[in-house]
Amino acid sequence: MRRFNIYASIPVAGRYELIKENSNPSGRADEDYWNECFTWGDLKRVIPFLRSQGWRFRIESVSEDEIYGNIHIFSFTYGVNHEFRIVNISGLRVIMARDLGMHKEVKESLNPIGY
Repeated sequence: MRRFNIYASIPVAGRYELIKENSNPSGRADEDYWNECFTWGDLKRVIPFLRSQGWRFRIESVSEDEIYGNIHIFSFTYGVNHEFRIVNISGLRVIMARDLGMHKEVKESLNPIGY
């Protein structure tokens, strides 16, 4: 069984990670990550909404074997240094999270020389 992550680019606002709200977190990172990913049925509800808004998006397929050690940004930080919005899309609550930390250019310049 596969699930999906969605990343949306909104004109002027920036790039957001879309996360399905997990109303019953288990406390296990892998299980919570899996429950926050979108199912195929969820995609059928979310993608038409994204298209109707004119947002560009990227869908990333995820399998259960690949989730070990993965977390969604918002689940880890609970909104610290992140802008987030909760949107209701066809009865599905979706968290849109965006990193407000350092700019990409600054992050890349922090790498040690030679690495």
